[in-house]
Formats: sequence, structure tokens, C-alpha cells
Amino acid sequence: MPTPRPTRSLPRLTARGWGFVAAGVVVLVLTQLFRRQELAYLACFLLAVPLLSLAWVALRRIAITVRRRFSPESGTVGQAVTVSMFLQNWGSLRTPAAAWRERTAPPLEPAPPALFPPLERYSSSTLDEPPVQRLDYPLDTGRRGEHPIGPLELTLTDPFGCATRRLGFGGTDTVLITPTVYELARIDLRLSTGDGAEQVSRRLVGAGEQDVIARKYLPGDSMRRVHWPATAKHGELMVRQDDQRNDQDAVILLDAHSFVPGDDFEWAVSTMASIAVHLMSEGFGVRLVGHGAGDGAEVLVAPFGASRAVRELARTGPDAVHDASDFRAAVDEAALTSPDAPPVFAIVSSAPGAADRIRGLAAMSSHAVVFVVGETDARATAAPVSAELRSSGWTVVDCSPDESLPALWRSLGEARGLA
Repeated sequence: MPTPRPTRSLPRLTARGWGFVAAGVVVLVLTQLFRRQELAYLACFLLAVPLLSLAWVALRRIAITVRRRFSPESGTVGQAVTVSMFLQNWGSLRTPAAAWRERTAPPLEPAPPALFPPLERYSSSTLDEPPVQRLDYPLDTGRRGEHPIGPLELTLTDPFGCATRRLGFGGTDTVLITPTVYELARIDLRLSTGDGAEQVSRRLVGAGEQDVIARKYLPGDSMRRVHWPATAKHGELMVRQDDQRNDQDAVILLDAHSFVPGDDFEWAVSTMASIAVHLMSEGFGVRLVGHGAGDGAEVLVAPFGASRAVRELARTGPDAVHDASDFRAAVDEAALTSPDAPPVFAIVSSAPGAADRIRGLAAMSSHAVVFVVGETDARATAAPVSAELRSSGWTVVDCSPDESLPALWRSLGEARGLA
């Protein structure tokens, strides 16, 4: 039998309990004034009730174990995720009436308190272990990140409602909420070369020979990649999988240093994830830099690289500070492993000085695209950063968190002309 070790807070009086105490003191004073014995009895009763209530919640023992399961095991921002708790009462008494909630760490909002279902007592003479009762509730998935869930917190109240105590059960489990990944269109871009002068046209798709094979459809796969003959043959949805990838590497950098926590940064992380998944699906190897893990040293490729990228980006924050030399090193590494200068996609804020950290990278890239993220009413502030980057050879996309990334991506071709 497991030995539950709940965390306990000290018992405290509720407003009703303090009311009993105040009434008892008043009646005790009146007893001295009027010399009436029955008032003394009443004062003793009023003072005894809260004391007995404190003793009841202090001495009441609850022995339950908690296991959790998340469905699905991880989710994206805004996706419905259900937490299932599996409860067992190892105590010799039925659990009393109590309110429950699961503790969460900011920025997640905990579920509002609810009535805890009574769990029948456990008798070792009749059962090897207590019956399992399942309790489900929806999880707040409004914020990306790796979030601790638990322990289960019960608020125990005595039958008179005069005293309360909080008890914590079970450990802490972690759920991963990944950034939103948008499906991006396959587009032709006409972008400048490194010196910002010559115009070249290149399609952002894999250029190598493709040996098409089929695999099972996975959540997030584009419906355009469905392999219908294989789907008909196997009786389930199948998608095309490239056996060989393009030997061209791309670099995607996030200048977290220029952001502060908020909608701008969340939009930037989602943009980085979306571009990474898109390029990998088109056959590119992708190097991510500036997000706090890997530093661009490792090339991520489909299909497993996409999952790894979004999981890494789920954990990144504005404190993932990188020196500008890290950005240059990632581009240099991509150039060494590619037959051509690598395409570079950057996401920066409109903060002053953001251009200085990436200005020279356009000359090292065949396609240098930068998303300058700022509030819509702050475009005047973003203009100096955008102008500096344009003069350095970057294709600049001014954007704000309330704009659609797929629409901005489609408009990229219009910025410098469609092939």
C-alpha cells in the first residue's frame, strides 16, 4: 500500500467561525454586566463551536493517491487538452465533502474550484487495492510553454463551516504546449542576392531527385501531400514522403534579445515554427538559432525534425539571449554544407538596435527575408529598423501580432515580384 504524503496548511477560521468568536466574546461581556448564568452557557457554546471546528479539520485524515494523464499528451496553443486524474482512497473513512482544484503556475489559469466527488473507504479485507475513480477537466492552453500541473489541492471544511484547511495530494506533472504552426503556401520568390542588386528567382521547394514513398498521415501534414493511390490501397490516409531531401540548408533566426514578453514575442515564436516546418516539408534542412537550444549547430530535417523544432520552441523565452556572432556562425555552417549560399529568415522586433545584430547576414544569403514585428500603430517606430535592413539587402516584411502569417507569406512574392 502506498503511503500518501499530503502537503498541509494550518487550519484557519472562516468568516462564520470568526463570527462565532466575536459573538461569544460579546455574550461573555454581557454575562459580566447582567450576571445571568444562561448567558455564560451561551458564550461557552459560541466559543466552543469554532474550537471544535478547528480540531475537526486539523485531525481529519485523508489518504488518497493521484495519477494524471493528458489527452493528447501535448497540445498546441488553443487546442483542447483534457487532464484525467485517477484517484484512490486508501483511508478507512469515506472522503468528506471538499472543494478541489489543480495548482498551476502562471501564466496558466487554474480551473475554478469544484465539488470533490466522495471516495468510498478502503477495506484491505475485501479489496487488494481501492477502486479507481476518474476525474476529468479541461486544461487552459492559452499560453505556450512547459507547464507544471499539480498537486491536487483539497479545501476541507468542517460540518459547521467554521474552519477550513488546504491539503495537497500527488506530485507535479508537466504538459507541453507548443506554438501555433500555420500552413504556409508554396510560393515563388524573386529576391535579391547578397549585394542587394542582382535579381534572381528561386522557388522554395526541394530541388533534389525525389523517390516518392508513402507513410501514414500525421497531424499537421498538409492535405496537398496526400498520396491518393496509397490511401486507396491501405484504406487509411497516406501522404507522400520524400526519401531524399534537398541538400540545401536554410537558417531561421529569432532575435529574442530584441523582444519583451508579450504578444509580439509569441507571434515571433509561432512564425519561426511555421517557417521551419514549411521548409522542412519542402525538403530543406533547417538550422534554428536564437531560440535557446542548439544554436544552429544541428540540421533538422523532415519528418522528425518538425516535431523536434516545435517542441524546442515551446520552451523558448525572451531570455534566450544570443550574441550576434552566433547568428553569423549558423549561416557560415549552413554555407559549408550547402551548394549555394543559404536562405536566411529572421524574426526581429522593431526595437532600436535590432538591425545592428543581423545587418551583415544578408550578404551571406541567397534569400534574406526578415519579419520586423511591432504594433500596428508603431510603424513609424519600426521604419528606421526596416529602412536599415532594406538598405543592407534584406527583404523586409513589417508586421504586427494581429496580422495573418499565411497572408504575409503569400504577399512575400509581391514584395519583389513573382517569378
